[in-house]
Parts: sequence; structure tokens; C-alpha cells
Amino acid sequence: MGDLDDDLRRLFSDDRLVVHVPPDVTDSVVRGARRRRRRRTAVASVFGVVALAGVGLGLAEIRLRNPGDLAGPLLPTASSGTPTSPPPISVSTFTSIATVTVDPPPNSNGGNPSPNLGTTGKKTTNPPPPATPEAQAGRYGSLALGMSEANALKTGSLVEPSTPADEENRCTAYATQSVPDSNAVIVSPVKGIVRITLAAYAKTPKNVGAGSTVDAVKTAYPNATQSGSAVVVAMAATPKWSYIFESDGAKVTTVQMRLSDNDCSTV
Repeated sequence: MGDLDDDLRRLFSDDRLVVHVPPDVTDSVVRGARRRRRRRTAVASVFGVVALAGVGLGLAEIRLRNPGDLAGPLLPTASSGTPTSPPPISVSTFTSIATVTVDPPPNSNGGNPSPNLGTTGKKTTNPPPPATPEAQAGRYGSLALGMSEANALKTGSLVEPSTPADEENRCTAYATQSVPDSNAVIVSPVKGIVRITLAAYAKTPKNVGAGSTVDAVKTAYPNATQSGSAVVVAMAATPKWSYIFESDGAKVTTVQMRLSDNDCSTV
């Protein structure tokens, strides 16, 4: 430890380690400090000028954003003391007219007036009203009164072979798919089908059939007439025909449809 102290003392006392300062070193340091101070002042002045220029540009930009400055020479500005009102809004009105055609009111007689053929060009006709039960044609299934024998056979409702329907062997009789009686349908060579027998389960449009009472038939058909054991109801249809309600005196046993104008003696 003592040797280290001796070595350090010898090292610090060596003249070769002494720094010799020239006499004017103080003036040189002062002059250098002055030069650095002047440079800092100049740089600070430049930054100040730039900052002021930036502030001036910003204020100019703010002034230009004023609506009065942006108006320019082409847009008039409001005078002092006069409120500025927005220009009036132009509104266009579009009117749509819809034409609706309705039926004309009934005239004084209760009916509709005649259509104007000069404006429509054609006359509109109403569909005919549905036929009442008394005005319906004599039809049962695919068979109809007055149908020719050939057309009746084409329906497939008749059961062949036929049998004579009268002694003159003029008219023919057939059973049908729903009525096994050999005289269910009678056909005239001239008038066509003149009689059709309905099946036991069939009902007329007024819900009358086999099993109904005679009184029920007369109630349903006020124009019914008694003819022996049968009740006859004439239909107002073309060609004319009648219902024949065969009975046992109290209830209906068989219902037939008969052509009024027929030429078969047994019908």
C-alpha cells in the first residue's frame, strides 16, 4: 500500500504532466463565447421572423374564411343593419288526375240506362240469370231428355241390349248403370230419350225423391197435380218436360223425368 502512494506522488510531481496555458487564453475564451452568443441571437431572430410570418398567414387564412371575404365581387353582401334572408325556394306542383269508370246510377224505372254506344263502341250485356229448378233442362247425369239413341249410347250410361218398350216395337228401353230396371230409359226413334228413371238415392233440386211424402212433394212444387197414384209436376223448360212422382199413396216410390212431347205409347 505504501509503494502505491509513493508511485502516485512521483507521477503527479512530474513536470511533463503540467499543462502550460498561454497568456491570452482568457481573451480567446471570451471572444469565442461572444461569437457563440451572436450566432444564437441571429438564429433566434430568424426563427422569430419565420414564426411571425406563419402567424400572419394563419390570420390571413382566418380572414379569408369569413363569409363576407368569400363572397367575392359576384355575390352581393348585406348592408350593415339589414338582416340577410335566404333566397325563396321554388316549388313545383304536379297534379295527377285519375279517371275511374263506375256503373251509372239506375234510372227512374229501377233499371240501368242503356250504354252509350257512341263512346264505348260496343254494348255490354249482362249474363242471363241462373235457371230456377222449374226452368232447368231435363237432364240426369250424362243423359238428357231429347238426346238421340246414338248419343245416349256414347255416354256409356245405358246397359245393352235394349228391349222393346211398346207393342209396336217402335220405341226401345234400356237399363242404366244406376237403375237395373230394363225400362229405366225409353228412347223414341224420332224424339230421342222420352223418359228417364232416377236412382233410388237421387233427389230433385228441391230435395225431393224416393221416400219423400206426397205432402212434401206438393209443398216443394205448388203446381203439382195428382194423377191417380202419381204426382205430376210440369217444368217450364225447353223442351217441356215433367217430374212423375210415383207413390204408394203416402210416400214416393219412384221418380221419373218425362218428355211432354213424346210418341211412345207406353210413356
